[in-house]
Amino acid sequence: MTEPDKAARSDRAHEWRAIFTGRLGLYTLLLNLGTGLFAINQFVVATILPTVVGDLGGVRYYAWTFALFAVGAIIGAASSGPARDAVGDRGAFVGASVLLTAGLAGAALADDMLVLVFWRLVQGLGGGALASQAYGLIAAMFPERLRGRVLSLLSTVWGVATLLGPGYGGLFAEYGVWREAFSGLVPLGLLTIWLAWRFVPASDAHGKLSRLPYLRLALLAASVLVLSLTSQVDTTATRLVLIAISITLAAVAFRRDARAERSMFPKKVIAIATEVGAAYWMMMLFSVVSTFVNVYAPLHLQRLHDMTPLIAGYLCAIPSFTWTFTAIAVATLEGRKQTVAIACGVTLIFLGTIGLAFTVVPGPVWLIATFMSVVGFGIGAMNNPTIQRTIEAVPENEKHIAGISVQTMRTLGISFGAATSGLIAVAAGLVTDDVPRDVLADAMAWVYGVNMIFGLLTLLSLIPFLAGYRRRIAGQI
Repeated sequence: MTEPDKAARSDRAHEWRAIFTGRLGLYTLLLNLGTGLFAINQFVVATILPTVVGDLGGVRYYAWTFALFAVGAIIGAASSGPARDAVGDRGAFVGASVLLTAGLAGAALADDMLVLVFWRLVQGLGGGALASQAYGLIAAMFPERLRGRVLSLLSTVWGVATLLGPGYGGLFAEYGVWREAFSGLVPLGLLTIWLAWRFVPASDAHGKLSRLPYLRLALLAASVLVLSLTSQVDTTATRLVLIAISITLAAVAFRRDARAERSMFPKKVIAIATEVGAAYWMMMLFSVVSTFVNVYAPLHLQRLHDMTPLIAGYLCAIPSFTWTFTAIAVATLEGRKQTVAIACGVTLIFLGTIGLAFTVVPGPVWLIATFMSVVGFGIGAMNNPTIQRTIEAVPENEKHIAGISVQTMRTLGISFGAATSGLIAVAAGLVTDDVPRDVLADAMAWVYGVNMIFGLLTLLSLIPFLAGYRRRIAGQI
């Protein structure tokens, strides 16, 4: 090895040491602890929820625990910037940590499913703000040469959460002590609060939450809430009215955003005939598909296929594993290869939904796991390339918004997916806590059958996306 190579290796090693030692090491611990707490909580809840319903009842609200959490995460993430401006870095991070910790403690004490749903909303508010602020604080607390390494560590936290979350939740669910799964995370939340209060630097603040898009966020939240209400009514006419109201509220929110001076999304976000619009539709639709796959998976794996909570939890984590693996594999693709990755991805998503629809009830479990993997491979193949194409396609003044808002659109897809899957499950008969096995099987057949439609829509959105891409490339030549 040449002397320059040795010097370069020594510099890289020194930079890695720098982010783990001294005050920077405390910053690294804090950011990863906050992000990890938000991440692991999502996998824990999915694993323990069948046990929670068995204890508290309220199976009608099963999907609400995901839908309201996602709504909270959207609002929390959107408010993180204005909150930082209002109370500074320290106050914003401490406030987000307090909300998440309070949500965990409240869920541990819940004696009713609706109470649990409320605390899940609080968890989403705190967790969404915490994750968003963690990325923002990297620029404030780390020199530029170290930021890439810290970002990579935050990405790794999600992989660690995928590994640990199902096992952590599964162990508590195995013994029927689901409350301890929440309360066991509270000390980590308290540690995050203390570290943030003690070590996050103070910054300038003006004390006003003036930039928060209150009305647009309220409209989007109301849209999800109204859609979620469809699982609580019993007549088709009422459900259709609620669905129409939900769509109208979402349309008004996006229209107002397109006219806003400080928009949350690029201007053409819902114009599906454009490259940008089609990309956002694809991202929302695959999030709906993913949510349909995951929301009821622990329930049917445990009750229809006699899996233990621990095994069911890890089976549900399979799409996350395959998603991560494929995302790494396609990370460096460009040009035509990137296009192929996107096309293959949406095709795999559709094929996975077909396979799950035909195996979710009869099994076998290994085949269900295979098709869950196929969906994960598909999302991993198309997600990051689609985001890159979206950022390339928007005007220069919207590139920053595009980079931030893709996660908001995906979270919206999760919330709408949870609400819609809940509607279908309840309409198919999943209305009582002691639902017979055959009724549960029918409900799952409907949920995963309808998911094929969303898989097909994801695939079809590829057509205007590619057409828009060709027009853009032709215009550049």
